[in-house]
Amino acid sequence: MASAILRTGSVLRNALQQSRVVQQVATYNLKTFSTSPVTGNLASQHVGVIGGGNVGRAVALGLIKHGHKVTMYDPDTSNKSELESHGATWAGSSVEAGRAAEKVLFTALPAPPEVRQVMEEDGVLDLLKPGSCWIDHTTTDHEETMRLFAKSQARGVDMLECPLTGGMELLKAGLMTVLVGGDKAVLNQYEPLIRSYTDTVLYMGPAGHASIVKVISNMLAGAHMVLTGEAAMMAKRNGVNLNAFWNGIRASAGNSFVFETEAPLMFNGTYQPGFAIKLHCKDLDLGRKLAFDTDVPIDLLSMTEQIYRRAMFRYGRDAGSSHPPKMLEEDLKVSLRTEGYDTWNYSIKKVESDTIAVVHHGIGDEAKNWADDS
Repeated sequence: MASAILRTGSVLRNALQQSRVVQQVATYNLKTFSTSPVTGNLASQHVGVIGGGNVGRAVALGLIKHGHKVTMYDPDTSNKSELESHGATWAGSSVEAGRAAEKVLFTALPAPPEVRQVMEEDGVLDLLKPGSCWIDHTTTDHEETMRLFAKSQARGVDMLECPLTGGMELLKAGLMTVLVGGDKAVLNQYEPLIRSYTDTVLYMGPAGHASIVKVISNMLAGAHMVLTGEAAMMAKRNGVNLNAFWNGIRASAGNSFVFETEAPLMFNGTYQPGFAIKLHCKDLDLGRKLAFDTDVPIDLLSMTEQIYRRAMFRYGRDAGSSHPPKMLEEDLKVSLRTEGYDTWNYSIKKVESDTIAVVHHGIGDEAKNWADDS
């Protein structure tokens, strides 16, 4: 972390010396514990993908780009036209998509109930042939994952739990981190296929462990988001320029990936529209259950869950996941809107084998020239 902070400070100083350039960078260390050696190959396969939301879309596009034939299904057809235009075949049901898979089936579903519905009640698991593999990208309950893992193995079907983490921009850039649980030998075989749509594959251990790590990650992200809103409000009410505040914190020990990439969503008032708060609340609920089952007190994270639920009840289940700070703005009647972030966005750049960088784009002059107003 110290190296990331030093890099961040250096970049910010350079940015100021170069007339406040629009593009600013902060780096984060990310060790890639990819299994080695990797076996298997990327020979063209006909795969099934069930789930066509943000994750399923990214998975399908990556697979198609690398020459694989994709048959997929989602009752929500929002991404259907785009995916078909890239070569995907849209099935009429999850069963049809499962039947189309020659050897590998991917699922990317909202929550545990949808996984049970598709794989068990709809009978998709029964369609998979012995020797095939089910790769599940759903963020789900680790006990449910272990149950389905055992059921798959009893049928001679391999299973890898592969929740993704890192944020929407990483997903779009094909740099999302895949956390993997299951047999390492199975991962060795299918990692080349997984790398069709991601750049970082981390082996977490046996089935269930990847889900545990993913849920904890989203709990931490939620706590960081709540604290980001409270910190920004403290700065605002004490007369600190919010541009100075953002640049100061992201070059300090208090920085985080969430602060770096979601504070601007408060400043421009969009509050992360790409990830629904109902999904974040689902993940927080899974985390609370995990802590309860293992007798771990989680005072701060329990409060985070309560705040997220209040935000969901106030703004609706489909509101963006960064809405908790908006409640604080409304309750205190103090806006955190800041000029210069209307066209803000960011991308991710791999700087070294173990380091990623957040690259900021579209910051307006009002925000870039904050030091001139001090």
